Amino acid sequence: MSFKVLVRLVAVVTYLLFGVVLALLIGMFFVRFTVWQRPVIAWWLRGFCRVLNLHVTVQGAPVEESALWISNHVSWMDIPVIGGIRPLRFLSKAEVAKWPIIGHLAQAAGTLFIQRGSGDADRVSHEMVRSLREGKRVLFFPEGTTTDGFSVNRFFAKLFTAASTSQCPIQPLVICYQKANGQLHPLAPYIGDDELTAHLLNLLAGEPVRVIVHCLPSEAAGTRDASALAKHFELLMGQTLRDLHGSEQPPSRGDHPSVKAA
Repeated sequence: MSFKVLVRLVAVVTYLLFGVVLALLIGMFFVRFTVWQRPVIAWWLRGFCRVLNLHVTVQGAPVEESALWISNHVSWMDIPVIGGIRPLRFLSKAEVAKWPIIGHLAQAAGTLFIQRGSGDADRVSHEMVRSLREGKRVLFFPEGTTTDGFSVNRFFAKLFTAASTSQCPIQPLVICYQKANGQLHPLAPYIGDDELTAHLLNLLAGEPVRVIVHCLPSEAAGTRDASALAKHFELLMGQTLRDLHGSEQPPSRGDHPSVKAA
């Protein structure tokens, strides 16, 4: 490990520990996700992006009211990137709750956890509807898995019922990770057999990562059912992602498979 990477790693660990202290100071481990805590969480996530050497650019303006946010899913970094734009609740895989430090922070911030393959979607959808009706923003990744960032996978329809039931608008986002020259960043995707520590070290050893978050206009669910919503946004966001990276080919990552379960 080079000295540069070591220094950056120490900065990341220090910032995570600062997050734990901050969470204790504002009572997140005792009273979770209150109105006055949300801006603090978003502020901390923006700082975390800077420590990770992510340069985030937001294109367009997301809806300010309560809405169901959806995004393509490329990396674990999607969470601090999006969470730094607006205060919101995330839907994440249950395994994240067990991650050191990050898992505790995610739980304290009001993250909704789903156990894949356990029939947990109905319970989570009900909780999403409750949060939306309380005026919160809730985000989930309809692909249900991370990708190479070049295209989107099939969108799963089940959790789109939260928009139909609550009649809250849907705010689509498209994330694109790039190198300084505008090409897709080959190391940003967290896919295949990647391990979190190795992935983080590779990022810290490299150049800064440009992150474009394109906010598409929000849409009302209207009378469309979950399947129709999933298909519509899969096509819309897929085209937007292609527009962002143009005719470029997918970045090479050796023998890595194309996806990793999220």
